Order: sequence, then C-alpha cells, then structure tokens
Amino acid sequence: MGRRCAVRIFTAGMGTKAQVGRIDHGADRIALIALAAGRSTRFGRPKQLEPVGPAGETIPGITIRQALQAGCHRVRLVTSPALEGTMRQQFAAEPRVEVCVQEEARGTAHAAMVGMDGTAGTCIVVNGDDLYGHEALEAAARHAREGDPRESALVAYALGRTLSPSGPVNRAVCEADTGSLRGTREVTGLAAGGTGYIRDGAGNSYAAEVPVSMNLWVFRPAFQDLLRETWQARDAGDPSEFGLPDAVRMAVDRGQVFRLLRTAATWHGLTFPEDAARVREHLARTDEP
Repeated sequence: MGRRCAVRIFTAGMGTKAQVGRIDHGADRIALIALAAGRSTRFGRPKQLEPVGPAGETIPGITIRQALQAGCHRVRLVTSPALEGTMRQQFAAEPRVEVCVQEEARGTAHAAMVGMDGTAGTCIVVNGDDLYGHEALEAAARHAREGDPRESALVAYALGRTLSPSGPVNRAVCEADTGSLRGTREVTGLAAGGTGYIRDGAGNSYAAEVPVSMNLWVFRPAFQDLLRETWQARDAGDPSEFGLPDAVRMAVDRGQVFRLLRTAATWHGLTFPEDAARVREHLARTDEP
C-alpha cells in the first residue's frame, strides 16, 4: 500500500510530522515531489481531488503516472492535514507513492523541502493542480538523467499556452540569459488581448512566446542543501512563506546554474471552476491519462 513519508524536523515550527527512520532511495534515483497542499481559493473546492480523467482520475494521479513512466522511481506527495486521509486512500495501492504532510502553509519552497527530506539525488518538483503532459515531464526526466549533474533546471512554457479562457491568471515570467534562468517575476491579471498580445492587469503587453514557470523543476542536491540551510537560518518566529521563486533567485545569486528548458506543450490546469470541464474535454480526446 502507499507508504507514509518519513521526515525530520529541521527547526521548531517547520510544520512536518516527524517519524523514526530516514528514506534513502539512492543518489542515482529520481524522486518526483508533487506539491498538493494548496488551498484552492479561486477554484472553491480542493483541486487536488477533482475528477478530470476519463476514469475519474485526478490531476495528481495523472501526473504521478506519467512521471513514473518518464523514469521517476519514487513519488513524494505533499499534502495538507485536511487532505491527508483522502490522499492516503487514493494512492494506497501504489507502493511507490509516499504521502507527506505540510502541517502549515509555509510556501512552495517549504513544501518542496518537506517532500525532499530523506531523499538522495535529483528531484523533479511539480504542482498538484497543473497538468504538464508527457512531453514536458519527459524533458524534465531527461535533464535529470542526462543533463549536467551540477545544473538544476526549469521546464518553461510559452505564456500563450498557459492562459485560461475563464479569467485572468498570474504567471511567473522567466528572466533568462543564454539558456540559463536568472529568476522569475510574478505578473498578475494576464489575459489574451485583441491585438494578438497578452496584457497584464496594469495594461502591459507580452508576446505569446514569453517563457513562464509553471513550477516544473529539476532540483540537484546542491539546491536541496541550500533550501535546508536557508530554512535553518530563518528566525523560528518568522511567519512569512518560503517560496520557490525567492529560493531559486538566491541559489542563482550564489552561483548555482538553472538551465531553462523550453517546451512546446500546452498547459492545462485548474484555476477557475469552469476550467474543470475544459480539462475533462482535453483528456477525453487525447492519450494523456
């Protein structure tokens, strides 16, 4: 049956459940870290549990299956206390899936750190409400296996392939230099304009091919070490969230390299309630599940 994640507490207030033991899958093995602890504020119900596949599959279930097919060996599914029981039931028959609990909403970097605790080697990190598709996940797995072992990576989508017809979205626009990521910049209120360009909430225009992050990362051990060191150095009473964009920029400033990998895939996901029907339609006419 699905395994329970063994984690350690790094500092007081980290927000993870501690268990005896430490899991080590080996430095040559790739772990998928699926972040599924979000609160689904705009969607109105848990996106992680929404049935969207032809057989009622959820997005985390589809992504996990595709990642295992792409070459991941193990999966750490990071969820919230409220969804823990349901997630355990959903993946009880899959021994390669371990459920971890992020006790408090402390940001995406913190959630990734909860999932990566106890692993060795490279990890691929994904969101639990984004349907990345075979092509993008295979690109991440290929870099994990064959890329420079010193370089982490981001699989970036073209902005125009990540919009929702149901309303404006927020996206992390990539800042890059000769194929290397320097950082991301959060842009809010993005929607297709009538001139072929995409406009944000302030009226600024963006080309459809601008690369954006949908949180499909390949993290090498050096970045994982930096996350832990940064968290341990934080004031135990600091209530602010620890997000991946800030952590990645910090790593780049310290000399770590993040390769920018472009994908031609189209993103599908759940931002607004109306998006669920479109994801179901997409999955019904493709071989994605």
